[in-house]
Amino acid sequence: MTRKTSARLTARARSTVAAGLLAAACVAWSASPLADGGTGSPLALIVGISCGALAVTRLAVGDRVTDAGVFETRVDRIWRLLLEVLQAGPWAGGLVIAALALEALHPSRPWHTGLLAVALIAFLFAVHLVESGARPAALRPQLPVLAAGLGLLVLCCGAALLPAAGTGPASGLLRVFAAVAAVAAGALALPV
Repeated sequence: MTRKTSARLTARARSTVAAGLLAAACVAWSASPLADGGTGSPLALIVGISCGALAVTRLAVGDRVTDAGVFETRVDRIWRLLLEVLQAGPWAGGLVIAALALEALHPSRPWHTGLLAVALIAFLFAVHLVESGARPAALRPQLPVLAAGLGLLVLCCGAALLPAAGTGPASGLLRVFAAVAAVAAGALALPV
């Protein structure tokens, strides 16, 4: 094995571990009831844990599905079919949906939901980087859009924290500022 191949496999392993840690953090954070004593829906928790484990397994296995041979045994056929199911499933998307469902079952905590949104986006970026084999520097052209999105997220969390944001001149100013920020984010997302 050459040094370049070894470095590429090490980078993929590090990215897979990072994606696994982010998946575990997202499920744990969305399931953690800080204000109430309940744990939410056990089904959503099971789906979130399963999808996270399958997403990380998919990243670790990679694209190792082989073609069926002429003399394929039943064990080989079952293994190949399991790998195909593992590769075909949208496990990362399932984790995101399960985490959002768990978060929706808790009382309103804007800062908690905002941090979950950041963690889910980081998880999806980690999965994308592992699947594409790209380096994190590949996301550099997207930094203005990511910064605008993070700014909008902070603005939304701040607006949700305001008590009675629907009354008074401050709420009108906040709505105008949010609209201007949304337009600026949309302008940044347009290709030049």
